Amino acid sequence: MKKMYLLVLLPFITLAQENEEKKFTGEIKSNLFDLVVGKSFNLGYEHFLKGNQAVQFDVTLFDTYSYLDAGYMEKNNLMGFQASYNIYFSKNKEHHGFVFYPFVKYRTGTQEIEDYYFYDGSTGNYVLVTREYDLSGLEAGFGMGHKWLFNDKISLGVGAQLGRNFSNDKDFRDNYSEIDFKANVTLGYRF
Repeated sequence: MKKMYLLVLLPFITLAQENEEKKFTGEIKSNLFDLVVGKSFNLGYEHFLKGNQAVQFDVTLFDTYSYLDAGYMEKNNLMGFQASYNIYFSKNKEHHGFVFYPFVKYRTGTQEIEDYYFYDGSTGNYVLVTREYDLSGLEAGFGMGHKWLFNDKISLGVGAQLGRNFSNDKDFRDNYSEIDFKANVTLGYRF
């Protein structure tokens, strides 16, 4: 009789052990702060490594530079590609808690910004002058933040990053700082 109970319970015991041993290998996430403030769409994938570390790859459509001209943009075709190495500083939390990361980012594309108005005496109207800036270039820096995990699958992270742009474009240097600040409020899903 004991053997029969064991035979009936064996699948449930194995299933419970599998659930305990199951580790997540990655997380897909999006920066909601960029979506609201910068009008850009970000999608990232973080691949978990041993030792509470991870590599992360992000793609940002309609990227902005430090949110400076987000309210004055007419057209934006910037794309950003970022790679980072995430280091989590927690011994008892797996891939969440305080995080520090160095990163490299490559941007390509242009932004058209409302620059100024001038009065056209011949028509009697004010005319809006727009300027197009090429913000393509390489950027490197670091970021830090904190990530919370809910129900072992949903993550919420907050943080910020500072990067230095290595562009040699004179027009870029005359109108933008070499330091790029970005904030993030990310929502993620582990699988």
